Amino acid sequence: MIPRRSRRFSSTHKRPAALKPGMTMALVAPAGPFPSAQVETIQRLLRDEGFQVVTGRHIHTRDRYLAGPDAFRARDLLWALTDPQVDAIFTIRGGYGSSRLLTRLPLSSLGAKAKLLCGYSDITFLHAALGTLARWVTFHGPNAIEFAEDPQVLKRTLAFLQGTRPFQWALPNSVILQEGRAEGRVVGGNLTCFSHLVGTPYMPDVDGALLFLEDKAEAPYRIDRMLMHLKAAGILHRIAGLIGGTFTDCGDPDEIRMILKEYTAARPIPVVLGLPFGHGHCNDVLPLGARFILDTSRGVLACEEPPLDP
Repeated sequence: MIPRRSRRFSSTHKRPAALKPGMTMALVAPAGPFPSAQVETIQRLLRDEGFQVVTGRHIHTRDRYLAGPDAFRARDLLWALTDPQVDAIFTIRGGYGSSRLLTRLPLSSLGAKAKLLCGYSDITFLHAALGTLARWVTFHGPNAIEFAEDPQVLKRTLAFLQGTRPFQWALPNSVILQEGRAEGRVVGGNLTCFSHLVGTPYMPDVDGALLFLEDKAEAPYRIDRMLMHLKAAGILHRIAGLIGGTFTDCGDPDEIRMILKEYTAARPIPVVLGLPFGHGHCNDVLPLGARFILDTSRGVLACEEPPLDP
């Protein structure tokens, strides 16, 4: 049975334009600090691909474990979200700090036109808030610092965001924990961050959704505790399927599989693990807020509506 469509995640979700040479990309740092020298490398790589590049005014400031004071980081992010000259936004790094900005941003009053936002890890907070309050489709994918570390990551990321690579993945290399077929909007991101959204106005509506989760360097008992929190909050009882990305450096992979299976076994929903999203060697771009089909009999996860405007 196909789950009912969530009212919040309807076809009115706003899609950003696909990237094209000549567009202007903004680099912002809403979370943790990073080596300043890498920004020049990122800018050069993006310009070599034909894009204009601008940066937030405060990206080189520092405040303890943050890339500057909250007010500065929020100001840069709001500029990127609202400046009509900016077409797309890449977050430079995850770490910690995005959640501290949410109360400072008028996300529900953003313009009717969505902008492309790409990032992951701590950026899960921004994905959730923009999807819930601004109704934007956003893109879980590499942070820009990874372009400087491996230019091939940029090439692969642009292939998705320019619309030349389909948002479709085969399942044979993944671990199918439960068989089934479901369709729904994809929500989620980093498990640690997503679990901290419970009880906030930024928590996505999970009714009939495909929940995507990934994480890094969390011990199995911590993964268990966060999933228990989602279960107790009623989240796991409302989803239509679970898409597991990579759980990198999270202990014994068999134990992670067992934990995920334990928390989803009570419901007849498809559950897969090991798709190339997250902190693993390959971090493909996954549109959050877009509608997908997860079908284990066909062995496919596929977007059923264009997440980008041509």
